[in-house]
Amino acid sequence: MTSPNVLLVILDSVRAANTSLHGHYNETTPELEAFASEATVYTQAHSPGIHSIASHVSIFTGYEVAEHRAVDHTAEIEPGTTIWEELSEIGYQTGLFTSNSVIADASSLAQSFDDVDGPSASAYPFPDALSPDELSGETGKWEFLRAALGSNQPVRSLSNGVSDQLRRIRGPLVDHDESRQHIDSFLEWTDERTRPWAACLNLMDAHYPYLPAPRYDRWGGSRLRELHEEIREPLLREFLGGRPWWQLGAFESLYDGCIRQADAIVHELLDALRARDELSNTLLVITSDHGEGFGEPCELGTPVRLIDHNFGVNEQLTHVPLIVSHPGHDQGETVDKPVSLAQFPAVVHAQLEGRHRTFKRADPVLTTTYRIQEPGDELPLEATDRSPYFGPWHAIYETRDGVVRKDALHNEYDAQMAIPNACERSVVGRADRTRIEETISSLEPATIVSGQQQVSDSIEQRLNDLGYIQ
Repeated sequence: MTSPNVLLVILDSVRAANTSLHGHYNETTPELEAFASEATVYTQAHSPGIHSIASHVSIFTGYEVAEHRAVDHTAEIEPGTTIWEELSEIGYQTGLFTSNSVIADASSLAQSFDDVDGPSASAYPFPDALSPDELSGETGKWEFLRAALGSNQPVRSLSNGVSDQLRRIRGPLVDHDESRQHIDSFLEWTDERTRPWAACLNLMDAHYPYLPAPRYDRWGGSRLRELHEEIREPLLREFLGGRPWWQLGAFESLYDGCIRQADAIVHELLDALRARDELSNTLLVITSDHGEGFGEPCELGTPVRLIDHNFGVNEQLTHVPLIVSHPGHDQGETVDKPVSLAQFPAVVHAQLEGRHRTFKRADPVLTTTYRIQEPGDELPLEATDRSPYFGPWHAIYETRDGVVRKDALHNEYDAQMAIPNACERSVVGRADRTRIEETISSLEPATIVSGQQQVSDSIEQRLNDLGYIQ
């Protein structure tokens, strides 16, 4: 048997609870449901962290977030620590395809791959010319037109203005076409490979901004899109700054359309792999790095509400879809034990050795986030009101008496929950704080973060467009 290909597909920001694969009331993932008949579905998969850099580092290295402490978007990771570099050393050709600037630009994770197809270098076609973001206050079309005509590059400045208007209509640089471009680039790349390949596709369709293409916007509508397009700052600042919470909750309907869009992209990918006769010789893992919050209260009882994926360990953030297809295995299977995405490198190693290794139940499964970190200047709050948002937050998952139990804590708050599935949970008592603390203290530090990278203004703008707090 030839060496299998490896493909990791991360549907960025897709939470399990909003997939019809896991019982969501809107039919958001019909293609994943169809694929489940020939793959292994994990109903209790959990992300190691709740934001991109931390989760991706764990998925790529196998280390827990509490071990590697990669918590900054610009984290520089020591060379030679990821599964992709291991694969490259043994003859695989590796590639990364994504519009996620945290992965492709801001951090050093892209350097783990031989080839990278990343996001546009700038939010505007002419970064040296005037752009609407450079004008202070709420700038109207005519005000920008006058400023552009009076600038030293009027034509290019006007082009930037047109780009900004298109971005408002379609969403800031994240759309269906961009994901399709990455899929096309990936397929062209595989066609040119002469050796086994290993790739990561990170698709941003469900990430903020929640603006699905019209054909997938089945549950949102024009009024919600108008509200969404009024957002000028990252959601954290908008909603802690006074925007009505009901609007954030309403955006979940748009988010469902985004998941439907991501599901359609996966269908196109699977069809292409089948047409190339690649699927049968590929270890394919489809998952997410974290979920999203739409104003839900903290399940530990802290005085905070979830805003995208900035803080907390609610199930909305930690419970993710996970579907795995192994070469030579096309029978559907369901696994109901808790598993961690940090086991991805071990699953790859086993496949290379010719073993069919599933994501196995860890003892326990751990999710950790250290965000937000003090002093919390990114919070639009007085310094005396920030402490409820500061990390760390920890959660562990174990099966006890046939039920998945979650013990979670944050400072003086804690709770134990029963997690029967991705859409339900119930608080059943106090957390086993000793068990959580012993789990964390048993971990050895993984010194793989060597510092922080410097990023350009265009990357900063890209991160801002994606709602990341700086």
